[in-house]
Amino acid sequence: MRWFCETVFDAASDRISVVKPQCGFFERLGPGGMEVMASSIARAKSQGSLALIDCKRGDFSRTMTGYASAMLGEDSGFGGDAMTVTAYLGLDALQPVFDRAVHCGAAVFVVVRSSNTDGHSLQKASHGDGRTVAETLADSITAINARSGKTVGHVGAVIGATIDPADNTILDRLPLSLVLAPGVGAQGAEIADVKAKFGSAIQRTIPSVSRAILKHGPSVAGLKEAIDRYRDQAWAAVCSTP
Repeated sequence: MRWFCETVFDAASDRISVVKPQCGFFERLGPGGMEVMASSIARAKSQGSLALIDCKRGDFSRTMTGYASAMLGEDSGFGGDAMTVTAYLGLDALQPVFDRAVHCGAAVFVVVRSSNTDGHSLQKASHGDGRTVAETLADSITAINARSGKTVGHVGAVIGATIDPADNTILDRLPLSLVLAPGVGAQGAEIADVKAKFGSAIQRTIPSVSRAILKHGPSVAGLKEAIDRYRDQAWAAVCSTP
């Protein structure tokens, strides 16, 4: 695991602005794996990248205080600049993470409309007022960010790059949020799809590519070529948007 991560960072160098370690692949190896995650985050930051820890934590507020202290900020256990969370136990239960993000100048990404189809039936379920679960989450996130008085708030949203174009109006409900868009590459989406589906939100969107790049290892040259290809596509998508 350590050799794998070091090889990836050797290839990444200063090419990548955000690194998204998937916590589960480190946790499966126990304490040693988590130590590698911490050192990988430190390596990423030493190379000029931000670290977005993909851990999708979601629990009662008291427990979320612990997760926030573990993941976010220079003085945390892992030193992350951002983390992912889920709101199944209620968005209000995530308040300690939001508070920590404000304190540390970090970000939190709430899963709103995921790239995997397993969650779609729940995310598209309707409330009594006619809004879906995903739409209600998006509206609540925007209300939180509006109270901050910032153009873009600390609370972002996870919206899969594989989203059906008919459902992408969810992005209209998130005008004050950064958007994490997983699903590019192995899950079938392309950078061009993100540009086409996300519209003006592309300027606030972080497309995430993992397996489509990592499959080119352990060749450092192969990893570099894949990173450069997706990076250039992403820049072209942003720069060509009015």
